[in-house]
Amino acid sequence: MSDPNLLAGRYRLLERRDRTGTSWRSRDELLNRDVTITEVRLPPPGPHRDWLLGQIRAAADLRHPGVTTLHDVISAPDRMWLVLESVEGRSLIQTVRSDGPLSSERAAEIGLRVLDTLTAAHERGFHLAATPETVLLTPDGRVVLTGVADPAPAGNLRDLGTTLFTAIEGRAPDTGPQTVPRMADGTPMAAPAAGPTGSGPLAPLVEGLLSADPSHRPDATSVRLSLERVAPHSTASRSRRGPLVIAAAIAAVAAVAAGAFWLWPRPADPAPAAPVPLPASFAKAPDPCALISGEQAAELSLNPRPSKDGPGRCAWKSDDTGQPTNMRYRLWIQTIRFSSEEKAHAGYTRFLKEDGERTRTSTNLPLILTRPPKALPGIAAEAYAMEVTNQLTYNTGVVFRAANLVVSVQYQRGGETDPGGDTREAALRTGQWVLGSLSRTR
Repeated sequence: MSDPNLLAGRYRLLERRDRTGTSWRSRDELLNRDVTITEVRLPPPGPHRDWLLGQIRAAADLRHPGVTTLHDVISAPDRMWLVLESVEGRSLIQTVRSDGPLSSERAAEIGLRVLDTLTAAHERGFHLAATPETVLLTPDGRVVLTGVADPAPAGNLRDLGTTLFTAIEGRAPDTGPQTVPRMADGTPMAAPAAGPTGSGPLAPLVEGLLSADPSHRPDATSVRLSLERVAPHSTASRSRRGPLVIAAAIAAVAAVAAGAFWLWPRPADPAPAAPVPLPASFAKAPDPCALISGEQAAELSLNPRPSKDGPGRCAWKSDDTGQPTNMRYRLWIQTIRFSSEEKAHAGYTRFLKEDGERTRTSTNLPLILTRPPKALPGIAAEAYAMEVTNQLTYNTGVVFRAANLVVSVQYQRGGETDPGGDTREAALRTGQWVLGSLSRTR
């Protein structure tokens, strides 16, 4: 019997790399190596689809250190999965936020590698994004571009100026009014911070790149010469010049077809959320179907349209049957109102005890308790989380009491494991969304 959690019988999808659910950290079980798999939805049959497929075929045989290698393509009637080299690292913005500004020499070295990739892509009509969020620095020294920009003449070099400024100053520059680039989920990229252009040997170059007047910006040759004067190993960059490695086309294809970045650096752990002010009492139980928005449901790879699933209980699910089992999700939210805080506390305590002692599902399947109930301080009046699997699905539950209301959030994925804490992060995030909705209850 084939494993429903494998793509093409060999690729096991482990966890999402992006919020849209189109890019996954995966494992090639045949060759025993990590890969990144990106889903590309195909347009209807016609010239656009033919062009897109042609770009993917052309990319298969080409390599470049500034982009990820395409290993394999899996096709279905309405989509394709691109099996890409797995690249781990931190974005430039994550690096400077964690470690502080880089030296001018290191910034120039990064700038040269970015420029190599941008120049090669530009020669073939592709425009890769080179912002502080999309320049990925790997532990082995590679500099990889992970984002795609809309075609805009000379825009890439201004992005490079923003990246260099951020590297040496530790913050984004004030570049004046401009279109703000956005992530795949619509979130604006790092907001510019006001301040001078900076100082040091790269200051004149950065100031020119960030000029509001395109005619005052240096061309690629001048940028390269300026960076090579500062970079300690500029000869290495010269040896990498050459024609476009069309693997960059994979990024452009994914952006056109899926509207998203196709490789996403793993985000840092979120900071604890500030306490949410809640009503002192709830006159009625809130409608659970109204506690998260359609956009929020979509972030969890769920159909935005929920359905009632019993008294005070609402359900969302993944309805894409084309996905492997371990890429399908379900969410339940239940609200239970008690007549007083004392009775709500007693009900909450009973749920906590029952969850800690439960050994089987409602359909009598045996449960494996992977994380027993654990208190979550700072969430409403009292809260706990737990994680269980019946070896067919993996479920994270978050239960909290707010005044005389008890709310249960259950987020579930197919499969018996939770690589990277995917369901846990989603359940906790949903709990915060629910608290935000409850804080607006009148």
